[in-house]
Order: sequence, then C-alpha cells, then structure tokens
Amino acid sequence: MPQIGYAHRPVALGREGMVASAHPYATVAGLDVLRAGGTAADAAIATNAVLAVTQPNMCGVGGDLFVLYYEAATRRVHFLNGAGRSGSRASLEELKRRGAAALPVVGAMTVSVPGCVRGWGMLLERFGTRPLASLLGPAIHYAEGFPTSWLTSQAIDEFASLTPDPEWHRVFRAAGRAPRLGEPLVQSDLARTLRDLGAEGPDLFYTGRVGRAIADRMAADGFLRPEDLAEHTGEWGEPIATTYRGFRVYETPPPTQGLAALIALNILERFPLARRPLHSVQHLHLLLEVVKLAYADRDRWIGDPAHARVPLAELLDKKYAARRRKAFDARKAQAYAAGDPEGDTTGFVAADGHGNVASVIQSLFNPFGSGIVVPGCGVLLQNRGRHFQLDANHPSALAPRKRPFHTLMASIVTRDERPAHALSTMGGNGQAMFHVQVLTNLIDYGFDPQEAIERPRFLIGAFLPGEPADTIHLESRVPRPVASALVRKGHPIKPAPEFFTRTGHAHAISFRDGTMLGGADPRGDGAALGF
Repeated sequence: MPQIGYAHRPVALGREGMVASAHPYATVAGLDVLRAGGTAADAAIATNAVLAVTQPNMCGVGGDLFVLYYEAATRRVHFLNGAGRSGSRASLEELKRRGAAALPVVGAMTVSVPGCVRGWGMLLERFGTRPLASLLGPAIHYAEGFPTSWLTSQAIDEFASLTPDPEWHRVFRAAGRAPRLGEPLVQSDLARTLRDLGAEGPDLFYTGRVGRAIADRMAADGFLRPEDLAEHTGEWGEPIATTYRGFRVYETPPPTQGLAALIALNILERFPLARRPLHSVQHLHLLLEVVKLAYADRDRWIGDPAHARVPLAELLDKKYAARRRKAFDARKAQAYAAGDPEGDTTGFVAADGHGNVASVIQSLFNPFGSGIVVPGCGVLLQNRGRHFQLDANHPSALAPRKRPFHTLMASIVTRDERPAHALSTMGGNGQAMFHVQVLTNLIDYGFDPQEAIERPRFLIGAFLPGEPADTIHLESRVPRPVASALVRKGHPIKPAPEFFTRTGHAHAISFRDGTMLGGADPRGDGAALGF
C-alpha cells in the first residue's frame, strides 16, 4: 500500500534529562530544573505550573492531576491520585431540590475540590529536592504576561459565549476580545496566587486565602463547603498493569480510565498486529473493534473504588481477554455506544539522569473547566463534577465526598523492571484509544516516540449536533481506499483534518541503551527537549 505522508519532526535526544510537554515554555522550565540537578518530580512540577499559565483552557491549579512515577532506586512504579472529591452538598436529592434535571456543563454545580496543588506537595515531599517557590518561578514570570498562541486565542473566542462569569471575561477578554496571536495574556491575580503558594505551601488552597475564596464563591450555588476543601488529601497507591509482548504496561487505576487501555492490550496481544500493514483496513478494523470492547467494560465498571466495587483482577485476567476476543468479527463492525469525547487536558512526561521518570496528566476537564475564575485569585475551577451519573445504581452516581470518573490517565512501560516508554496525552474520552494507538506504534511497529505520535489516529465520538454517537473521526492522511473499505465493513467514518487536534496532544519518552528519545505532538503547541 502507498506510504502515508506526514510532517515529521525530528525526534528529541538526550542522555541526562528530557521533558516533553504541550508548550515550549513549560518544556524549557522543566529542562532547566533537570540541568540544575533536580529530579523528574521537580521538573514535573515546574513544567505543570507553566502549563497552568500558558494553557489555561487545558489545565490549571484549580483542577486535578494523576502521576505515575518510576523510582529508579527501587525499580517501582508509584501512583499518585491527586483528584478532588465532590462537595458534601452534592447528591441526587439536592439536584432534584434545585429543580435541575441534569448536571450542567459549566457553573458552580460542576466544581469538585481542586486536587492539583495538594498533589504537587505530595509529589515534592516524596520525590522532590527543590523548594516549591523556586519551581514556580517561571510560571509566575509568564503569569505576568506571555505571548498568546493561536490555539489559546481560538479557545478563548470559542468559550466566551458559554460562561457568564465576569471574572473569566475580565481575565481572558480584558480588551473585550481574546488576545490575538503574539499579544500578551496577563494573569496578575494568578501570579500573586503562585507567589503565595511558593511562600505558604499547598494549604493556601485548602485552608488559606485561596481556599476561603473558593468556598465563598461556591457558597450560593455550588456543592462545596469550606470543610470539603480543608479535609482534602491526595493518596499514594498502586498502579494497575498488564503484560504485553514482553513489556509491562502500567496505567493509572480507577477512578481513571487507564483500565480500558489495558483491557484493549490484553485482547490485542493474541493478534499478530505487526503483520498487519500500519493503517491498512485489517489494522484499523482490529483496533476499532477492540477499543469498542474495552470501552464497554470501562463504562460498565469504573467508578470511585471507595464507593463501588471495581473487579480489577477479573477484568485484567488474560482468560477474560480470551473471552472478549471471541466477540471480534473480522468481517464487520459491531455496535458501539460512545462516551462524551470532549475534554481539554494536558499530558506530559519528564525523565532525569538518575533514571526516574514521571508521566503526568492534569486537567480542568472541559475547556476552561467550569468557566469560573475565583475572584482575586485568578484560579480557574474545574468542572470534573459534571461527569457524575444520575443513575443511583451506577458506580459513578452523584454523591457527597466522592471522586468522579476521570478520563485522565497516564502510562509507563517497563522491560525487565527498567523504563522503556512513558506516555501521556490529553483528549477526554479518547485518551484510552489514543494510548492503545501510540503504544502499539511503539511496541508492535518499533517507531521512535516522535513517529509513533505523528502517525494518523482515529477518535470515536460525536462532536456536532445530529452526529451519531459512534462517529469515527479518521485523520485524512489515511488513504481514501482504506477509509472506504472501513465504511463497507460498517464503520461510520468521518474524514478529519490531517492533524486533528481532538485526537490528542500526545507526549512520550522512550529509553534505548542509555539514550532518551522524546516526541511531542504537532497537533498542539508542544515540544520535546533533552540534553
């Protein structure tokens, strides 16, 4: 079949340290920390803080985060759950009392406790070596004003009609419009908050000035109370994992959707994937059908493990994968009920010269989260709470002090207990299917991370009114005869742009013989750099 064309960036190379993230300023900030002798944990916080300023539509200190951290000294992968919980007033009964038939997309009722900052503190305490104030320095600098990218400007314009919040409009549309390409976006209240955070530590967001301001803003129409913030903590735990072609693939556990990627890999493992030409009909049909099976299990089982039983051992058993594999039909597409494909997030990876690796995912959920900026603080609050279900019997049913289902996920792959790959990508509902596509590009086809990321991807889900829920957005670099053959098999293919921003902004690092290879997604503003 003909070669699929793509605009190929050179793979980043390094031996002492590397960062791949969704904004060049953030990548440089993390790399500077590594050059100064910091760990991957230090670099991750510096990187994330800059992303929270330069990607306000994607992430921020008012959101959540999850981290997989490979600790070289013990050869272990650790999991940090930095997700917040719903407010103590959140319940199906309270929703009914307010006369709401459903959770809104934006607004105070969608706000759960922002867990990011507490997560930073926990990561720094366990694996960091630098003071928080020094790590926040670059972010403070850019919060005072940085040149706006085209993607950020467009995101502000697109979101302006969706939020009535006056603080949001004051910050992001100070001139009555979005800053144009290259014009400075100034977030002076956020700069002050970051300075205070460096001086006072994470308690600022939970019992200090910012925490009190969040509670005050939520008092009238939100579910959060001051005690919900004051009592919040993140948790260290164990990742989930499976084996795949001699590698061990780690993902973030429930309440994230990392389980879906592992189920898919278990099903795929018995198929000789590398014998199928990349982006052939046979290759794409198999991936599409396996993803559907994995997502069906995801939608049925994932919730907050503290409130619902998630049968992880059974779902990750190879015998279960064998049973699910029988549902694959090489001749035709099967039915699929897609989840919500939206979700703006940032995923990044960092590795230091000691062998430590951080794979991080951090988000406000939808673009600009709840659309609420905390007065006097510059903090955008997430709308992760809109992902609760209204079915009382669902594992992720709306209830007090409960973590919602998270599309967020991050991955680390090891071989013989040493890092082989680290991957993280934004993309809402699509993240698990993007992990499957990029990881199989890395493992089955042997691509370096830049090429693995740049190869065409698909996304299942509806975006426009009237679109079927099982619409498959397929990047148009895939040859038309392949797309046509997939349609004949029953796949509802919709051609997407050659580099479709909704198919994720992936970032990855691979490790080969002492050298780090980094990739950043041309679908976004990102950069991978090493030294």
